[in-house]
Amino acid sequence: MFSKINASEAIPASWEDRARKAWEYYLEEPLVKNCVNSWRTFAVGDEIKIAGDDEKVKWEAIEMSDRLSVSEFVKDMILQLLVKGDAVGFKRYTKDGKDLEELVCVNPVSVKVKYAQGQLVEVLQVPEDNPGASDGLDLPVEQVLHLKWDAPAFSPRGNSLVLPAFQSIELLRDYRRAEQAIAKRWATPFRLLKVGGAFGQKMVMPDQKMLEQVRDMVNKMDLKSGLVVPFYVTVETHGTEGQVLNVEDKVKEVKEDIVVALGLSRSLVTGDGPNFATASVSLQKMLVMIREIKQAARIILNWIFNDWLELKGWEDKTLQFLFNDLDPSDAVDFKRLLIELYDRKLISRSSLQIKMDLDPDIESANRETEKRSVDLLDEKQIKPIVDMVTAGIMGVETAQEMLGLDPAKNPAGSRAEASWAGPFARASIAAVCDDCAHFDGDLNHCRVQRNETTFDTPVCRFFDPKTAAMERGSDREKEPTSRQPACRECAG
Repeated sequence: MFSKINASEAIPASWEDRARKAWEYYLEEPLVKNCVNSWRTFAVGDEIKIAGDDEKVKWEAIEMSDRLSVSEFVKDMILQLLVKGDAVGFKRYTKDGKDLEELVCVNPVSVKVKYAQGQLVEVLQVPEDNPGASDGLDLPVEQVLHLKWDAPAFSPRGNSLVLPAFQSIELLRDYRRAEQAIAKRWATPFRLLKVGGAFGQKMVMPDQKMLEQVRDMVNKMDLKSGLVVPFYVTVETHGTEGQVLNVEDKVKEVKEDIVVALGLSRSLVTGDGPNFATASVSLQKMLVMIREIKQAARIILNWIFNDWLELKGWEDKTLQFLFNDLDPSDAVDFKRLLIELYDRKLISRSSLQIKMDLDPDIESANRETEKRSVDLLDEKQIKPIVDMVTAGIMGVETAQEMLGLDPAKNPAGSRAEASWAGPFARASIAAVCDDCAHFDGDLNHCRVQRNETTFDTPVCRFFDPKTAAMERGSDREKEPTSRQPACRECAG
């Protein structure tokens, strides 16, 4: 009645049959599809972004990625790799050989590969409906990428992620058949009319006339009302007696086994497990596997873009690929910890960027590009420059250059500079207060600032040489200071 569930019989012998069966399970079993898609989402995400140290190269790469649908190609390759254990990609060049024209994800079941000393030497594509045909299509090895999952280097084929769950999936299907049979038996029971029998010490032996009378009574009865029958007529129902198999609990156990066989943590299905420590270790194991899948995606991207950069003559340029992935761990707390370590000078900026999956060289090039242009409407970029000018760390001309302002329209000493620096800004000339006509050496007092100062203090922006003041005669000597009594007549 049920299918064979022996491990040696549930798992096909040939790699092609195992790949076809794994794909069948992926298409027909929702649990298998959800687990495989979860792995792909955790590792790759929904979009692959491109960054680079050269702005022109970056936008050319983005345009090429959109034209060839690189993100969809990578997702298809990862799906084939996880489900069937193999992923075969083929890239086609343009007629002039200066660009890529098409990326094709080839069905690995239709491809026969041959290795020699660990190197791929032959790729033959045969029709799927006739795999034994000899008139296959030879694919150029330099245009083919062959990836294997969970297989050593000497193995020509990889192993499917679904392979360990083959036996459990067949058992799950058998439980479903049993559940359907039980439901059908309970929904459509078999009923019999019993005429005659032993009633106390009296034995009633029905004859043909008695049977025909009971038959006519049942046939003429009104279905909307009951039927009164003699005492020797009873109804027996068959199909609902006996112990019913608890299929629901069995199916739940098998589903958990399938999830674990597909590499996911049991805590994602049943909770934290026996304790938090074991659940945490299981989650760390998942993170390692996610990195392995992500590494396969990077190999695919490097296979595409390294060749493209060489065709364009940009071998010295670097591209970085950013995955919009879904990390099941608490990545926010981890990144916050890295930032705190960097703020305390415990790790370098390069280590911080590497831990966050960023390329330090590319980020350094991007920072140099950002230094050349400052957004005048961004207060976070403007305020540090203004503060450095106010503190005298940076000159006005340097600040104008960073802000992209025209020095001719904003000369040094203008109202803008005075507004930034305030009345206590220092002048750009090498002079001290003793050289200024507004400085009273006897009282160490400045008539303009109206406060005490020393003779060796650098002059402010109100600097007026003493020679110019001496030409005006003794008017300077008669100017009142803050320490002289004010004139009562003029109230000055």
